[in-house]
Amino acid sequence: MALPASAETDLYPLYRDLLTSLELPAGQQIVVALGGGADSQSVLDLTLRFQQEFPDFHYLAIHLDHYFHPDSPAWAEFLRTYCQRAGIDHIVEPVTVPTGKRLSKEEQGRLARYRRLAELTSKNAVILLGQHRTDQVETLLLQLKRGSGPKGLAGMQQIAEFVDQRRLIRPLLNVTKDQIYRYARAHGVEWIEDDTNHDTRIERNFFRHTIIPQIEARFPSFQHTAARTAALCGEQTEVLQALLSEKLGDFQTAENWFELTNWWSLDEKLQRALLRAWLETFQITLPSAAILYELQTQLQRSRGGKQVRVNWSQVEVYRQQKWLKLDFRGR
Repeated sequence: MALPASAETDLYPLYRDLLTSLELPAGQQIVVALGGGADSQSVLDLTLRFQQEFPDFHYLAIHLDHYFHPDSPAWAEFLRTYCQRAGIDHIVEPVTVPTGKRLSKEEQGRLARYRRLAELTSKNAVILLGQHRTDQVETLLLQLKRGSGPKGLAGMQQIAEFVDQRRLIRPLLNVTKDQIYRYARAHGVEWIEDDTNHDTRIERNFFRHTIIPQIEARFPSFQHTAARTAALCGEQTEVLQALLSEKLGDFQTAENWFELTNWWSLDEKLQRALLRAWLETFQITLPSAAILYELQTQLQRSRGGKQVRVNWSQVEVYRQQKWLKLDFRGR
């Protein structure tokens, strides 16, 4: 039985304000990316309420099952039935995830889902994701552990550009996980509890269940201030990306090759930033700092005619004459 909703538990005003601020045209496709947890199920519930108020948009829910958990087929069936009962158009299908010794299963799963979301949605779709403030704080801590720079510390954006003219929207990014649970219970939302979310051998779960509660016990406003740090890093990253995008135009060809003319006169820090900006245009797993340094070192040596060839994940970057090119291995 649903608890009575109150102003404290109802997230709809926040959701409504964000979506209406986008000034979407009539007929706009609004897509909910479903995982089955309380977060994305709450986004679906909010979207169904928004649909009642704004019926002139096209609404769609998508769940992509990569079979990481033995119960995932049952979860997929639960979501299919849930969407049918709610009366929203939906797509529930499996997605193939590349595997390999040096591939991160989680990262490859995320990339595979995002590629398929782009294939299944309209070119100007807004795709709603369920990430929240607690996810943002966990991401910040994970990136600190990995020694990431400002872009990594920026975590996730509430509104982010996606493939073509699509946008990724995270309407609950400023809401904590506890707030989402309160909303879901108050509004009778049904969701799936993944038992692996409590396995603290997984890094994110270790931060979620062990580290963050201890920090919050001493510093209650930690999630708020950590999210502010991520937002500030994101703001600086956006400015830097805009400047790099303009500079990248001096090197990037129409075929998306990287022209090396005048390359060796650049400052080494700018070289690395431009290489990273170029690689980001391919929507791939970016190289580690060590691999990026190796690519830069090979390029420096190639001025005298040495070969350039660097591999990571399923990607190969090599030099051909005065251009740097990228190939996807195994495709």
